[in-house]
Amino acid sequence: MGLKMNHITVLEESIRNKHQENWHIFLTLQKMLVESHFDWLSLNLNSKNKTLYGSGLLNINGKNYTIILMYSPFNKYRYDRIFIKDPPIKYHRDIHLYSDHSLCLYHPKVDQALIQKIPLVKMIPWISEWIVFYLQWKKYAVWLGKEIKH
Repeated sequence: MGLKMNHITVLEESIRNKHQENWHIFLTLQKMLVESHFDWLSLNLNSKNKTLYGSGLLNINGKNYTIILMYSPFNKYRYDRIFIKDPPIKYHRDIHLYSDHSLCLYHPKVDQALIQKIPLVKMIPWISEWIVFYLQWKKYAVWLGKEIKH
């Protein structure tokens, strides 16, 4: 098992390295995919930071949520950092937020296929799902979405 996991780790690091080497093409492609499916997001590629930035208003049940995102192969651990800025979400260990208040939309080891990275376009619908589960959590004090306890 150890040798197999070592090969997987090497392959995953190789993918990250390729995304970093070709960051402009990689992020431009991510931008084009998201823009072709989600018109509520405005995206900009920042060449200085080698990061795709986005913001937009997401309407869930008649209420607007301001979403801010950053996506880059240079981010540590996972490429995405997605936040709900308005209304602000208070940190609670049961609501699937990282300590920086970015949304925990997936488990990086369990939900991400081996030797692949989750594209940003696939994550965008998960933001709506997260909000719905958050609203249910506020009502019932139980996270009703699929989860892996951390």
